[in-house]
Amino acid sequence: MATCALCSERPGKRYCPAKDVKICAVCCGTKREIEIDCPSSCSYLKASRSYESEKPIPDPDVVARLQRFDGSFLEQFYQILDLITIGILEERANSGWLLDSDVIEVLKALHATVKTLSSGIYYETLPDGPVRQSLFRRLKEILDKLMQPDPAADRRLLKVSEATDILDFLLVVAQSNTSVRPKSRRYLDWISERYGSPASSPQSSSIIIP
Repeated sequence: MATCALCSERPGKRYCPAKDVKICAVCCGTKREIEIDCPSSCSYLKASRSYESEKPIPDPDVVARLQRFDGSFLEQFYQILDLITIGILEERANSGWLLDSDVIEVLKALHATVKTLSSGIYYETLPDGPVRQSLFRRLKEILDKLMQPDPAADRRLLKVSEATDILDFLLVVAQSNTSVRPKSRRYLDWISERYGSPASSPQSSSIIIP
């Protein structure tokens, strides 16, 4: 049996679609989504996520922030939550490099940007890098339209406080559904599965409180 293409020490028993070679179980487990940019279709990646979901380690800060939100919040803002989440998926379709960490940093930057509106001094907190900046612009355009008057639209304006709550909720959801590995796309794959047919759930958001 050939040795692992990464460590050259142990037998290479697992086919790695990211590297197009066979690697050992140790390298697969320790380098997954760290040194290896695993595709979402990898069976070993899926198995590890399934295992992790069965043994969650809740972050006390995330749990405390989640307590602010309930079913009435989702019922009131499900359309906006869906718009922003679909915006993230549209950006992913255009950028294969997008990671969970990019989405999280963009949501943080948007939250900081929108929050400045409440002080009357607008300041745009732009994230680093073209991938994050592209997503930032896409999501900010969605929020700008919702927060600006539109005579042709029969809707009320989204308040600054509501926009910050929405971004905080989406941030908590992203943080709750990712992993600590730097190349993780667990959250992105999760929303891709939930929004496979966004138009099929008009009465409630496809996002659920973790």
